[in-house]
Amino acid sequence: MINNTTVYCFYYSAKFSSFSKAASFLKMTQPSVSSSIIALEKKIGAKLFERESRGVRLTDRGHEIYKKAEDVIMSMNELESALQQVNRKSVIKIATQPRLYEKYLSAKLTNDFIEEFFVQINTGELATIKGWMDSGEVDVVITEGIFDDHPIFEHFTELDNLKFFWAKKIGIEFATPVPTFVHSDIWNHWHDLSVCMYNNPEFKKIMVIDTPDFSCKLIERGMGIGLLPEQIILNNENIEKCAGPTAGDINGPIAIYVNQERKLELQKIGLIEKIISTGDGR
Repeated sequence: MINNTTVYCFYYSAKFSSFSKAASFLKMTQPSVSSSIIALEKKIGAKLFERESRGVRLTDRGHEIYKKAEDVIMSMNELESALQQVNRKSVIKIATQPRLYEKYLSAKLTNDFIEEFFVQINTGELATIKGWMDSGEVDVVITEGIFDDHPIFEHFTELDNLKFFWAKKIGIEFATPVPTFVHSDIWNHWHDLSVCMYNNPEFKKIMVIDTPDFSCKLIERGMGIGLLPEQIILNNENIEKCAGPTAGDINGPIAIYVNQERKLELQKIGLIEKIISTGDGR
């Protein structure tokens, strides 16, 4: 299943002839957009863009997909407008990451759940989600627990706690300083890797990563080490745990945050309780 974020990344990359301009428009990082495009090309089995020094341009296959993507986005915009005009129910916007939705939350946020509570699910990476939170555009956020001090959203509860470990490609050994992928500043108050790596001669930051999925692809190619959820490591025969700039594992709580303006309303209708009690999330 191709998610909304992927459709938007493809459409606006084609529209602007640039991954970086699409990222800026969508409030995402350029590597996140590039990763979405690569995954889409792999899923379709065809090259959609020609990468050039001054940007990108669509291939013949890309032009075919672009027309379909444009129709999808127009339909989504029409649907959103229609939803906003519904009188008796107010749309509840839930934001989460594509990885969490596909691998963890789909068992909870079912079609029946969406219809019962009149829910709209928005998926995006952390930088995008933070933008939605800062502007108050969403009502509930389900993501890694890194927004505990947000001025608009209140930490409500935790659904689970993922364990993150450093990982590398199996059979490869790096000379020091070890090339290391680190997360962007948005993760800092969860685990500030810049502090761990400061004046550490054993490790060298080579790239800033926003998503574990993108980091996993780079690790599989033997380009460096990075932090990954334990389940991703265990399910991938090409990578293994390794030593990193932080000792042991790192907790990655999956937390629910609620817009304080709608907290009482959401508690009254039992939406959060339903998310917690529905499915096992595995």
